[in-house]
Amino acid sequence: MRLVTDGLQLSGTGSLRQQLYLLLQQQLLTAVWPSGALLPSSRMLASDLNLSRNTVNQVLQQLVAEGYIEGLPGKGYRVAALPEQHFQPAAASASRLPELATQQYGLANKTGAVNGLLQPGVSALQQFPYAIWQRMLQRHCQRAALGGFADPQGYLPLRQALVQYLRQARQVVCDEQSILITAGAQQALFIAAKLVARCGEQVLMESPGYPRLKQALQLCELQVQHLDAGGADGLDISALPDNTAAKALFLTPGHQYPLGGIMPLPQRMAVLDWARQQGVWLVEDDYDSEFQYRHRPVASLQGLAGGEGVLFAGSFSKTLFPALRLGYLVAPRRVIAQAAAILQALHGDVALLPQAALADFITEGHFGRHLRKMRRHYQQNKQFAVKLLQEELPQCRLHALDAGLHLVLEFSHAVDEVALQQLLAQQQFKVQPLSRYLFAGEPRYGLVLGIANSSQPELAAALQQLAVLCRQALAQAALPA
Repeated sequence: MRLVTDGLQLSGTGSLRQQLYLLLQQQLLTAVWPSGALLPSSRMLASDLNLSRNTVNQVLQQLVAEGYIEGLPGKGYRVAALPEQHFQPAAASASRLPELATQQYGLANKTGAVNGLLQPGVSALQQFPYAIWQRMLQRHCQRAALGGFADPQGYLPLRQALVQYLRQARQVVCDEQSILITAGAQQALFIAAKLVARCGEQVLMESPGYPRLKQALQLCELQVQHLDAGGADGLDISALPDNTAAKALFLTPGHQYPLGGIMPLPQRMAVLDWARQQGVWLVEDDYDSEFQYRHRPVASLQGLAGGEGVLFAGSFSKTLFPALRLGYLVAPRRVIAQAAAILQALHGDVALLPQAALADFITEGHFGRHLRKMRRHYQQNKQFAVKLLQEELPQCRLHALDAGLHLVLEFSHAVDEVALQQLLAQQQFKVQPLSRYLFAGEPRYGLVLGIANSSQPELAAALQQLAVLCRQALAQAALPA
């Protein structure tokens, strides 16, 4: 049986070749043209559809290559025999598929606008020295070696530059062979989780804490137990369990996130002693430690431990800009090769060009100068924001006053956070509810506010508008039900 094409019509969308391909493919996928039937000759197809024979022949050859039709010497083309299930509607076949395993992790996705007012985690983007950064990039952009594969641990000059910085600024015990360059701190924390525990084993983390760390631990299928870190000193060391089955403790001793506690030296030493006695790894997230305003950044746990028993994770998202997506993991030499293997399996190589630019940015002194400038800028912004919020919302409590790029505004009583969040989003605010960071313990209500990426006039306008909305929410919550 030879098919006829009198009723076929091109869609008019796309090139003629693409239109013909999709038209014929549809006839074949829906079994309108049965297996074994002979297609019209290329001359007839070209005539019926007002196409050139060259276009028709190209499409027919593509359909042969993909297995839809077969070429027969002297006879033209016939419809290939395809499995019956190939023609079943997608909805019918999808109904028999098992649910995706990822649905079991309970991972939350970003919602709403990508950027907004008072957004936490964003540095002062307008203050970054883009001209200098562009010069660093241009210096390396024509290097052919940076277009190939990378050392599994990352670009060696960057690791060497990091050694000098981390030793001086954070008292980290490291060399270039104990550093792994990652695509941001989130990846470093995920790799650390894979290093310290197997699927189903227990780990400890802070509450309040970093939601994306919680997601990384969930994705590793670890059992997560939470420890209170809501006090002025961060993690409550009296809550550290005896005879624990946990394999690791994830913590932010330099600047607890989000409430801002800075762990004093006696508590740091107590955590190290506890970890040694219990045989527990410590994973130190060095969040925002560069931006402390009352004193120099405190020494790292990793340094106090002499580099043993502690994995140290950091990034350049806050010190430079979030889109850079460069971070690092410092680990003992005996485990760094395994960390690099996990990175290769997860991500492959981290892009070399920004690593080369960053290495020069650090070694030529631009990084240090930028940090000093931004430390002053953020401290002034934070002092300004604290004063304004204390005047506008005296009934609320403020946290994270002495370090970092954010403030926590804690309400005096419960509010409808969902309704408040929706109201704030309508006014282009990208603040986060405090409840997002709480995983255990008593509920607390408030907002996490970014104070870095605004000038003081912009900050004043945004905070005054925010205060009006917060007063409305607090007044509504105080009304009798």
